[in-house]
Amino acid sequence: MSRWNVPFRFPKLEIHRRSVEARQLVESPSAQLQEFLVKLGSALLSVGTAATDIQRTLKRVSVALGSPNAALIVFPTLIFVGMPDEKETRFDIAESPGGEVRFDRAARIYTVVDHALAGTITAVQGIEAIEAITAAKPRFPTVVRVLGHGLAAAGVGLVLLGAEPISMVYAFVLGVLVGVAKLLVRPGTYAAILLPVFTAFALALIVFAAARTDLVPEPLQVLVPPLVTLLPGAVLTTGIQELAAGDMVAGASRLVSGIAQLLFLSFGILAALTITGVPASTALLTTHPPLGAFQPWVGVLLFSLGIFLYYCGPRRSLYFLTLVLLVAYGAQLLGAVIMGSEFSGFFGALALTVVAYLVQSIRGAPPAVVCFLPAFWLLVPGATGLIGLTQSASGVNFDSSSFPTIVGSIVAIALGVLVGTALYRQIYSVAPAAWGLRLV
Repeated sequence: MSRWNVPFRFPKLEIHRRSVEARQLVESPSAQLQEFLVKLGSALLSVGTAATDIQRTLKRVSVALGSPNAALIVFPTLIFVGMPDEKETRFDIAESPGGEVRFDRAARIYTVVDHALAGTITAVQGIEAIEAITAAKPRFPTVVRVLGHGLAAAGVGLVLLGAEPISMVYAFVLGVLVGVAKLLVRPGTYAAILLPVFTAFALALIVFAAARTDLVPEPLQVLVPPLVTLLPGAVLTTGIQELAAGDMVAGASRLVSGIAQLLFLSFGILAALTITGVPASTALLTTHPPLGAFQPWVGVLLFSLGIFLYYCGPRRSLYFLTLVLLVAYGAQLLGAVIMGSEFSGFFGALALTVVAYLVQSIRGAPPAVVCFLPAFWLLVPGATGLIGLTQSASGVNFDSSSFPTIVGSIVAIALGVLVGTALYRQIYSVAPAAWGLRLV
């Protein structure tokens, strides 16, 4: 054969994929493994992790620590763990999700998960670590935390409503008051259950009364931002995410809980509106920052700092939290340009998920769950849901398509998280082990 007729062949490109399944590192489980799994699952529930993710995490931990056949059932407030060699199935009622999530606590809980998956702690050591984490005091004092809540409220006013400087000052003051109320109320009590409706009522009464004297020209710019940490944006999004993943009980219960939370907040605002007599067309008028304005970016920075202080972010986590929030907000703006505001949340949630999972592998970075909660508040559904529901209930028809838009944005964000998680798992499977990526 002539040397010119030698057939050309492309070189083979081989991609070595890592397994995404957990490896058994302990030959046989310890007697305390069942108790450890129950306490670990309860701790993960208390920091707002989705039931689907908790079940996957507990399964990997049980495999790593010697019990690959453990039976696990996870509900939003309840954990069932059955072991093959145990006569009884243990269960535990998790802390109320209405309690305050602390980021320093969440980071330490995920450190326990990492050690368990690596086989570097025993079940007994894991139980002791979780009990110590639960009993630990907040990283920042109360004064610093409530000031952080005020900064977060001012930042949200800039991002979502394009608040004027005077409105930001009012939002900061009211945000501090809400922060004080939240820290004074003990989780799991009737006071904690009634806190959202009474807080919304008290704040709306103050804001609408001030609006009657023209002290507050645009009431919603002052009223909604201080309530941001009471909004169920994360609950609604996680509920849709769990439903899409096939976890019907957890997803449906979270959706009902989130909708009830919105109704409570709207009821408080409407009651104050009725008492003060301010026209709904004036009190519930909304404004939005123009596309390309720099003020919302400043708002993201303020929001990130405030959330870091109020929720006691772990050391150095502020830099990573700010990065993730800026990426999520920028991706949402880009999505609004490409496909419109209804689908912009998909792009924001997709970027948020991938970047948060990648960043958490860097030394000193917080776990991804620390970035998810504030990002869900920033990606709109909770605030717009509260505004839209209150406007409709007041009989003022600002936008007849508001509810489909709200539902669409929640679904888009949930799908963005699911697609982002699937994409990250693909990245994990082909990335070199030296990158140190965490399996999710």
